Amino acid sequence: MKEKKIKLKKGQLYWYILEIIGVALVSAGNPLRPVIPLALNEIIKTLKEVKNLNVEEKKIKISLEKMEKKEILEIVEKDDHVFIKIKDKENPTIVKYSIKALLDFKRKEKKWKGKWFLVFFDVPEIQSNKRDYLRIYLLKIGFIKYQQSVYIFPYECEKEITLIKKIVEGAKYMKYIVAEKIEDENKMKKLFKL
Repeated sequence: MKEKKIKLKKGQLYWYILEIIGVALVSAGNPLRPVIPLALNEIIKTLKEVKNLNVEEKKIKISLEKMEKKEILEIVEKDDHVFIKIKDKENPTIVKYSIKALLDFKRKEKKWKGKWFLVFFDVPEIQSNKRDYLRIYLLKIGFIKYQQSVYIFPYECEKEITLIKKIVEGAKYMKYIVAEKIEDENKMKKLFKL
């Protein structure tokens, strides 16, 4: 596959790298376990293979240095190699990207057990910005809007919802439901490609 020759938007590389770190945490078996080493060359390779991007090492280092300044991670140089160590496994930014990676993994496995997992919320009108952020975040991590303030996912995600409640403002108003049957099930199956 040919690598994209596109210009990344400002900050886009930073978020791609966070996504890769989230995937690394998930693939290590525990989404909140610190991972070391995650080598710089692994990040470059993953950007090529997963995002189909060829990015200069210098630009990746700049993004990593920004994360180090925000105390998200620590850069360790050893034997001519650069390794990444997650500094705080409970950092909200790391947790957000770990949740997305974990839910993406569940969707790729496609082991649907015939149940639906719904979250709904009633965030007060005075906090509409938090409500809007929560809606955008749920869509971004793979949920589909079922109806107003109700979002649906086809795979078990109670642990992830518990984490979201800890890190996303407004999520404290969120409730979790497991359903055996829903209306418009065929439509949802098509949307989730089940």
